[in-house]
Amino acid sequence: MIATDIAVIAIATSIPLRLGLWVGHGAFWPKAAAVLVLTLFTLHVADLYKTELAAGRRELSARLLGALACAAVLVAALGFTVPTFRLGRLAFAQIFGLAGGGLLLARLAWSWLRASDRFRLRVLVLGVNHAAPRIVELQETGAQPFTVLGFLDDDPAAVDRMPAGAELLGKAKDLITLADELRPDIVVTAPMDMRGVLRTPDLLECRLRGVRVEEWPTFYEKQTGKVLVTDVRPSWLIFSDGFVKTPSTQTVKRAIDVVTAGIGLALAAPAMLALAVLIKLDSAGPVFYRQARVGLRGRIFHVIKFRSMSASAERSGAVWAASNDPRVTRVGRVMRKTRLDELPQLFNVLRGDMSLVGPRPERPEFMRLLQREIPFYGERLAVKPGLTGWAQVRHAYAGSVEDTLEKLQYDLYYVKNLSPFLDVLILLQTVQVVLFARGAR
Repeated sequence: MIATDIAVIAIATSIPLRLGLWVGHGAFWPKAAAVLVLTLFTLHVADLYKTELAAGRRELSARLLGALACAAVLVAALGFTVPTFRLGRLAFAQIFGLAGGGLLLARLAWSWLRASDRFRLRVLVLGVNHAAPRIVELQETGAQPFTVLGFLDDDPAAVDRMPAGAELLGKAKDLITLADELRPDIVVTAPMDMRGVLRTPDLLECRLRGVRVEEWPTFYEKQTGKVLVTDVRPSWLIFSDGFVKTPSTQTVKRAIDVVTAGIGLALAAPAMLALAVLIKLDSAGPVFYRQARVGLRGRIFHVIKFRSMSASAERSGAVWAASNDPRVTRVGRVMRKTRLDELPQLFNVLRGDMSLVGPRPERPEFMRLLQREIPFYGERLAVKPGLTGWAQVRHAYAGSVEDTLEKLQYDLYYVKNLSPFLDVLILLQTVQVVLFARGAR
């Protein structure tokens, strides 16, 4: 994949040379090298070289667009700082236009090849537990298409737990023999009892032979972009990859928050004024409302939103929101569809209560209930709440404990894999929600 990207970028930079667009703009090679190195760097940081990345075609395109935008900014900044690397405007536009189209086509072709039988992952499952049907189902719905070669388990009753279309190949002691015969890419461990079917020496031998060994929750996370909170142990959260928050990452995230929120408020001021007038004309009550929410590490703050419900919506107490909530006003329904009711929360971002991207802040009344009912719910407080988030662009309204459990799995994935590029991806998908009015989430 890297070799293909290098070829695409080389072609994109050489065409302006052939067309004479480099004339008067200095030497070719320093500029071409800068474009190549910075573009490959941003593609790498955006995880576009991870074959197991949980991304469909739309998400892949959004991630690539974000990486190329960052590369273009870096190239422009380098040229502004060091004139030797400065590109002419026509050359700059043509290089990134051609590179963008070429890289997108190359990745879509790679995605198609990966989906073909020749490129499908071959998975051998050690253990037959409650996850067996999900593993079989994920063969076609997961991010990386794969084929389940079969299951191994010592329990005689395992045959009764086997999902339709899957085969019980033998016992745990047959792992090495079957690995030699079937050549799996991954061994997924999914035992009923951690002390029984797991044979550490055999799993180590598989690793030494180049076969990946993954626990079921890790495999599920990579395939779905979710952390399966009902199946993970605290030790998995402690020892798995992720949960890295470096000072530089936090500084970059805060800088993006402040700059974007400031620009956003300036640009949105006319729309916010118009919305305020419409809200007053549509129903009695204030334009804004403030509501207590739980923020970073449990700190209580007050979120600011445009009022989208009738002023008497919660006189009897806090109530779960619903996708077609009758308490929502006519203007409120439009605002919720387009997320415009969230615009005043840019002030919360500037104050530092919130970030642009993060888990949505929950109300204290619901927080206490959810922490009792859902494992690891409090762990989402490890980062600042956001205007939008991974759960918001991946799942609909949370109108119950069950819905909230589903959204928590996305929230924990975000907390675990926090990065500026994941933020860019979420913001791009949020723009799609706003532009196409896909509904409040």
